[in-house]
Amino acid sequence: MSELHDRITPKSVISLVSYDAEYLPASISSYYPYVDEIVLGLDKDRISWSGNKFTFDEGKLWKELKAIDTENKISLIEDNFHQSKVAIENDNYERNFLKNHCTHDWIFSIDADEELIDAKKFFYNWCPLVAPYRKQIDISFTWFLPFKEFENEYLVIANPDNRWFKGDTQGFATTKDKTFTYCRWTENKRVIHSPLAVIHWSFCRTAQNLETKLQNFGHSDKTAGDPFYHNWSITNLSNYQNLTNFKTSGYGANQWPKLVAVPKPQFRQAAKMEAGLVY
Repeated sequence: MSELHDRITPKSVISLVSYDAEYLPASISSYYPYVDEIVLGLDKDRISWSGNKFTFDEGKLWKELKAIDTENKISLIEDNFHQSKVAIENDNYERNFLKNHCTHDWIFSIDADEELIDAKKFFYNWCPLVAPYRKQIDISFTWFLPFKEFENEYLVIANPDNRWFKGDTQGFATTKDKTFTYCRWTENKRVIHSPLAVIHWSFCRTAQNLETKLQNFGHSDKTAGDPFYHNWSITNLSNYQNLTNFKTSGYGANQWPKLVAVPKPQFRQAAKMEAGLVY
């Protein structure tokens, strides 16, 4: 632990283990050195927020997390996180349950399919500036949204000028005295937007994995009849430029202007460059 880290406010992270557990090791690796505690939640019956059974390679996940957890920061809580018939209520309940089991007061909620870009700069340079005000504010980040993966390229949601789209934000940092009321948003209306950008692999997965997510995540009630999956399934490298000003009912208010193709060898470098343009 660095000397600088010893002088700043300790931080707890909560995250979720479910049908997309395979993404979790990369997510945790992106921020592990910069936080003090990581509390994971897993439904004890392996039932999703939407009431469906799920499985994942548990042996593989525990082995990977053990290799990452060199400082014994990670703990796992198993409980019933499917008590309601309304998926979003289970989403809220689990996050609040995990938050209340954290050791530290400053809570960061980071989902399994999210990778933080330049987390060190965020946690070590920016967070100390707002730490004295953490009781009064919540913090949000910017999502970068890879849309679909092909052999050599990713399609990424972008603006008309081909810069990556920065219009989707997510609240994710709060304190233990507040309550998650809708996903990671709390009742607190004072939200500070941070310079943190996060690669969200939400849509950029295999067809089977995407269908599983759409049927089980907190917005699964909006999946039926939604054109998102159809649009995603027919999009390829020959026709992606035809998909413009698109969105669905369950993923926020802002329309997505277009898609751009990014070669895989350039993706990480491009993501870091785009992250520098969030502010």
